[in-house]
Amino acid sequence: MKQALGSTLVLCDLDALMLGPDGNLTQVLRDVLQLFTARGGRLTIFSQKTPRAVRTILGSVPLAAPAILCGGALVYSFAAGAGQPMGSFAALGDGFLTRLPAAPGVGVALQMKDGATRVFRMSRALERHLRREWTPYLLTKPEGLSSDDVLRVLLYQDARTIPALQTFEKALEESGAPLRQERLAIDCLALTPDAVSMGAAFSAVCASAMLSPEKVTVLAGSAPMAELMRLAGQSAAAFDAPAEVRLAAGQITLCRASGGAAAEYLYQLVRSSG
Repeated sequence: MKQALGSTLVLCDLDALMLGPDGNLTQVLRDVLQLFTARGGRLTIFSQKTPRAVRTILGSVPLAAPAILCGGALVYSFAAGAGQPMGSFAALGDGFLTRLPAAPGVGVALQMKDGATRVFRMSRALERHLRREWTPYLLTKPEGLSSDDVLRVLLYQDARTIPALQTFEKALEESGAPLRQERLAIDCLALTPDAVSMGAAFSAVCASAMLSPEKVTVLAGSAPMAELMRLAGQSAAAFDAPAEVRLAAGQITLCRASGGAAAEYLYQLVRSSG
């Protein structure tokens, strides 16, 4: 049975499924997105990146609903130019940032409520990520920053053989700080307030799009999206997505994440809509 594309919303994993080796949208995906939106398709994205980085990557690609950014810590409407934070570090006090352990070769970046990225300790790994991920940033000092304005703290380690990030993890566990730790890469650790809820972010997107969860399709390629897949009415995962993502998916693409999984799925929706 054919279904109008505009009756559903596709929430796609930007970082894992839509980017080429250069960190930009692939040309084949741009072509499919143009066709998808021209036929009435509605798209938004999930990303670990900030609004400023995502806007640079997407260019003129329109989003039909707010995006879930900063790993779920921010629901951001590009149409309105404003975001809805899902939490903050306010409970830890403004001195929290100055108490982070200093370790050689570990850079510290902050994802802020206003969509900016602030860096107060640079490292080679952090600089490499900022460039590869098209992320504009401001150099700053932790003194004077309000914890209430910080969404996430990202730690980037230069030498993979030095267990600096494990030192941070141990210190945080011993402190009992209400934080969630997530490995975004082998050299990157993300710290997020424990109160941040992916479910709340998903609900905010559904409310803004005026759609029930059953009318949302999640197209995933990375582990953080597994919870979103369980909340949505439909879901699909890339052929080579992590095992927990494939197990949660209602459909598996034929293509790998870097081989065009997003383009394959969106084009399939266009064809099935007639």
